[in-house]
Amino acid sequence: MHRSRLLIVVAAMIVLAACQSDSSDPRDDVAAPGGSTPVAQSDQPANVSTLTPYPVPTPSDVDAPSGFEPVFAQFVARHGARSLTGGEPLEDVIALWEEAEQADALTETGRRFGPDARALYTAMKEVGFGELNTLGAEEMRGIGKREGKRLATLFEDAPGEGAKVEMVHSGKSRAEDSARMFGKGLGSVHPELAIEPPEENENLLKFDNENDEYEDFLDGDAWKPDYYKVRRLSKIDAAAVDALEHLFTPSFVAGIDEPLYYGNAVFDVYRAGPSMSRDVNVDTTRLMPKDAAAAYAYVEDARFFYRRGPGVEGDDSTYQAAQILLDDFFEVIDDRLEGRGSHPHAAVYRFAHAEEITPFAAMLELPGSDEQGKPGEAFTLENNDFRVSTVAPLSANIGWTVWQKNDTNIVSVRYNEVPTTIGRDCQPYEGTKNFYELDELRSCLGATG
Repeated sequence: MHRSRLLIVVAAMIVLAACQSDSSDPRDDVAAPGGSTPVAQSDQPANVSTLTPYPVPTPSDVDAPSGFEPVFAQFVARHGARSLTGGEPLEDVIALWEEAEQADALTETGRRFGPDARALYTAMKEVGFGELNTLGAEEMRGIGKREGKRLATLFEDAPGEGAKVEMVHSGKSRAEDSARMFGKGLGSVHPELAIEPPEENENLLKFDNENDEYEDFLDGDAWKPDYYKVRRLSKIDAAAVDALEHLFTPSFVAGIDEPLYYGNAVFDVYRAGPSMSRDVNVDTTRLMPKDAAAAYAYVEDARFFYRRGPGVEGDDSTYQAAQILLDDFFEVIDDRLEGRGSHPHAAVYRFAHAEEITPFAAMLELPGSDEQGKPGEAFTLENNDFRVSTVAPLSANIGWTVWQKNDTNIVSVRYNEVPTTIGRDCQPYEGTKNFYELDELRSCLGATG
């Protein structure tokens, strides 16, 4: 695995979504997204972990080799921005805040916390806990529009041959709604294109719940010793106290029975703000000390790293369940190229979750997921580039486009719409960096379908 490839791509993958409405969203007008132009660090949401909004791709593209035309497109995407999946921790920390208010035990920041947390809770309750929010809908429509513009010839030719677009989701409503919003964006560019209603495939797109061996690994103890090393390194207990003392007086915090639980609830408020920015106007990032938020984000990175990411050298338990998804990528390509089925598809788009994107990225050894940990050495932010905020932000997507010239088929790979490379010793097509012969991909990635 090679960490150096991350430097080429990651800058374009960590930008906070710009705060305009969908009608004026500059992302809608990017005809050929890609590139690696860095964005000022101050513009990025720091340490919001799995709730990092979708990065804005910058204008850039890689042309296919001469004579090749697009014949098929596909991706797997994480759902768009959402609310928190449950409201109980917020209810509990708001109740704690009310106790502190009555005891006159609030800091200056603490006095702001209650109203902001209540406003956030109300907005999420209106959206629905765990549901696609306004920003998520914008993210997905924007991705659909840009896909339509990037592959204009493919989608313009599709109606003439009766080719349709297939949409598949995990069964979760936020994934289904993401599919619909993506379809609206794509359809707005190509109104004549036949986009099929989203269909559910839980086995494929929620494989963390459908693969018995993987479930046993997730529920087992094999990954826990390494993970708990990181928890000790993070000093997460002290970070929880710091987070609480940012809001409440030390004497009040000393009387809290479960500081780690309430610190985590504060972190939930902190990280939910950016992804809920279209539904409520509160700056939650001021409500938690930076070092405490960084400690919580580090622990979350480690949890994904050891359970669903690159994991430890010599062990593929963390990502092997993604084989079903990899095989499906090749199967739908073969269906298209070999004319199988009565309804040809010009494209197939899948909508899933961070729990599927992360192992799939590790299986492909995409930048940021291309280095496993060494046995006995704890994952740290200094010795590994893996960050869940860049590997699987909200609306993250991994896409392949098939290009054809005579009997030769090559595949270009994109990560969050940015041209990228694949690891696993896959050799690029002659004269390119981001294109691979189909048979080369099938061999080097170990397709079993």
